[in-house]
Amino acid sequence: MNFDFSIGKINRPKVSITNYSIKFNKEAIELLGSPKHISIGLDKELKKLAFKASDEINYNEPVYNFALNSSRQNGLTISAKTIRNEVINLMIEKPKTKGIYFLLELDNDTKLGIIDLSYPIY
Repeated sequence: MNFDFSIGKINRPKVSITNYSIKFNKEAIELLGSPKHISIGLDKELKKLAFKASDEINYNEPVYNFALNSSRQNGLTISAKTIRNEVINLMIEKPKTKGIYFLLELDNDTKLGIIDLSYPIY
């Protein structure tokens, strides 16, 4: 027998950056632990974006509501305009009508979800 298990769509944790928002698919939300809030950090030198999950608001840093409601079962979108503009300036490929996708990976040491802006996925 010679089974091919590569047929079909693979749902990987992805983050899309558009001119208007940062979008998380369902798998990315689950990888972050489905938190109520997130904070976003940017390492300009390494061109990496980090997402820190929290169930409580931290008043020492910008926090974005991240609660998934029943009308958004397939993903979640946040504006994050200020940091989004900084991120777009660092990206090799700029978003046009559609977003640019990045694979979200969880750093086991820091528990941060991280995307590398140097490596978009298609």
